[in-house]
Amino acid sequence: MHSQKDFKALSQKLGKLPTLPGVAIRILEAMRREPLSTIEISEYISADAPLSAKVLRVVNSPFYGLSNKISSVHQAIVYLGLNTVKNLALSFCLLRGFAPKRKSTFDYIQFSKDSLIGAVAAKSLTEKINRRHGENAFFLGLLQNIGMLILAQSMPDEYEKVIEEAGSRVHPLHDIENNLLGINHMEVGKFVADSWGLPASFNIPIGFHHCPERLESPLDDIEPLTRILHLSSLYIDLFKSSDLNGGYSEIEKYIRAYGFNSVIDKCDIAEKIAAGVKNIFPVFDLQIDEKKYIEIIDAARLELADLSSELLNQVHSQAHCLDQLRQQVGLDGMTQLYNHERFMEILHHEIGRATRYKTPLSIIMADVDHFKSINDFFGHQAGDQALKCVSAHLKNLLRDSDQIARYGGEEFAIILPMTPLNEAILTAERLRKSIESKKIAYEERSMSVTMSFGIAALEKNREIDVEGFIKMADEALYDAKNTGRNKCCPYKHQDPIQAPSLTVLVIDDEEVVLVTVTKMLERLGYAVLAAKSGQDAIDLLYQNQNKIDMVIMDMVMPDMNPDQILSAIRDRHSETKVVLSSGYSLTSEGNGNLLTRTDGFLQKPYQLAELSQIVHATLNN
Repeated sequence: MHSQKDFKALSQKLGKLPTLPGVAIRILEAMRREPLSTIEISEYISADAPLSAKVLRVVNSPFYGLSNKISSVHQAIVYLGLNTVKNLALSFCLLRGFAPKRKSTFDYIQFSKDSLIGAVAAKSLTEKINRRHGENAFFLGLLQNIGMLILAQSMPDEYEKVIEEAGSRVHPLHDIENNLLGINHMEVGKFVADSWGLPASFNIPIGFHHCPERLESPLDDIEPLTRILHLSSLYIDLFKSSDLNGGYSEIEKYIRAYGFNSVIDKCDIAEKIAAGVKNIFPVFDLQIDEKKYIEIIDAARLELADLSSELLNQVHSQAHCLDQLRQQVGLDGMTQLYNHERFMEILHHEIGRATRYKTPLSIIMADVDHFKSINDFFGHQAGDQALKCVSAHLKNLLRDSDQIARYGGEEFAIILPMTPLNEAILTAERLRKSIESKKIAYEERSMSVTMSFGIAALEKNREIDVEGFIKMADEALYDAKNTGRNKCCPYKHQDPIQAPSLTVLVIDDEEVVLVTVTKMLERLGYAVLAAKSGQDAIDLLYQNQNKIDMVIMDMVMPDMNPDQILSAIRDRHSETKVVLSSGYSLTSEGNGNLLTRTDGFLQKPYQLAELSQIVHATLNN
C-alpha cells in the first residue's frame, strides 16, 4: 500500500472529484466552527424537507428503539445526540448524491446495499466494543468503500477490468486495484475523506480498513476503529457470499486476533445486522433479500451448534457442578435469596423468553419501610433478623416459578413469569398484607414491619432492556414510598395528551446525562428543553417565547463559564429558578459564590427521587 501518496498526483489520476451536496457541505463546515451550534445544524437539515423526513423516519424506526415519537430534527438531536443525527443526514446525502452517469458494469444498487450493511455492522460492533465511538460508527461504516465509487466514476473503463477480474475472487479487490490501476479504493477513500474535511478518526480507518496491521503508528482511538471497520467489511462480504461457513470462519479468526472474543458473538452480530437492515433498507428505497438473510442466520446457528463430541461430553459432565456453583455464587449470604447479580441474569433471560413467546411478565420492587428506625431502636442485629424473617416469609408466599432476590440493603426484587399486571398487583397486595400482620421475634421482643411495593409489567409491542424494566418498577416503588408507604403502586405512564404546565431547561455537555435527565423529567410530567453547550442554551433562551420555569445547569461547560450562562438566564427569564449540578463539590475554589445567586445544587450522580425532590421544592419555593 502507498502510505504517503502524493495528493497532487492522486488528483490528476482521478480527475475531477465528486462534491458532496450543499447541505452536507454546510453541515461539515458548521461542525468545524467553534462554538458548535446545534440550532444551526438542525436548521440546515430541517430546511431540506426530503432529507429531514428520511432522518426522522429512521429515528422513529425500531432501528433506534425510542419509546417516544420524535417530531422534529431538533428533538431527534436531544434524544440521540448531535453526532448521531448529523451522521444520519450525511449518510442520506452521500447515497443520494452519487448516481451512475453512464452505463457501467459497476452495480450502484449493490454498492448502496453493501454500504448500509457496513454501516449497520460497524454500529453493532462498536456498541459491543466501545460505545464511545458509537455515534460515528454508522457513517464511518457507510463511507468505508467510497473509494470504489470514486474509482468507478473517475476511470470507468479501467475499473470495469477490475470488476471483471475481481469476479474470480482469487485475490483481494484492493490487490487487483493496485495491480491494474496503481492505486486502490482504500487510498482513494482516505484522500476523498480528507479533502471533505473529515477528521483523522475517519480517513485513517478508511485508508487501512482491509489491512489494519499496516498502520504504522496506531493511535489509541484509530486502531480499534480500523479493526472494527475491517470486521464490518467481512460482514459485507458475508452477506454476499455463497460460502457462509468460510465467511464465518474468517470473521471468527479476526475476532480472536483482535481480542474481541470476550465481547463479540459473530452469530449475535449477524442477527443484529439482519434486523437493522430490515428496518433501514426501506427508508433508502432498497429491497431486502429475506431468503439470503435467513440463510446467514441459520448458518451462524449451525456454526455455534457444531461443537466436537469431546467438548459436548465435557460440557455435559460438568453441567451439574457448574449449576451448583452458580447457585452458591448467586445467593445472598444473609437471606439465602438470590443476590443482585443473579437477579439481573435471571431477569435478562425472562425478558428474552417473554418477548420471544409473547407471554406476560411482571416484576415487583419492594422495600422495608423505615428500616433505619429498626436498626436505631433495636440494634443492627435486630435489623438483620428482620431481613431474614421477611425474606423467608416472602419466599414462602410466592410460587415455585417466581424468583425473589435481595436487590440491596432492605430492598427486594421479585420476578413473576406468565403474570400480567393485574395479577401482579394482587400478588403484591397479598404480600403487603401478610408482612403487615406478621410479628418478628427478637430477644423476647416482638417487632412489626411494613413494606412498600412497586409493580411493573412488560408492555406489548415495546422492546425494553433489564435496566429500563427495573426503572419502571423503581418509579412505581418511589410513588408508593412518596405517597404514604405500606402500599402497592403500579407503574404509571405519563399521559401524552396532557400538556405539562412547567418547563425545565437542562444544560449539560455530557450526552448520557443530558438524555437521562431529560427522560427523568419528562417522566415526572415536565416539559423539557435540552442544551449541550452554553451557546445552545443561550440560543434556546432567546428563541423560546414561552416561560422557562427552571434551569438545571452543569457548572463546567466547554465553551462558556457559568457566570455568562447565568447572566443570560437572568437577562431573558428573570424569574427562572436555577439549580447547579456538578460531580465536584460546590465549595471548590472559585465556585462558592454561585450558590448565593442560584436556587439549589445537585451533586452528580443523582437518582430520580433526588431530582424529583429538588425540582418540586425549588419550583414551589
